[in-house]
Amino acid sequence: MKKVTRVTNEVIQINEKLGDFFVDIAKLVFAGVVLSTLLDMAESKGFVLFVGVWSTVMFVATGFVIYDLKHKK
Repeated sequence: MKKVTRVTNEVIQINEKLGDFFVDIAKLVFAGVVLSTLLDMAESKGFVLFVGVWSTVMFVATGFVIYDLKHKK
């Protein structure tokens, strides 16, 4: 039984770290999009904002899903 508990704790820790990773990536993407739109860009600002916000939402959602997996175990 102790081996199962140990494996479960390791899976929980991995899920927590992976969730943190995706949330951190989302913050970096959002910061990059906001900073890039403040600069004078030749590309379409609307497209860059759309892709940045979409990827931020996807990374945050992935991070929270992984966090949720941690709490279900």
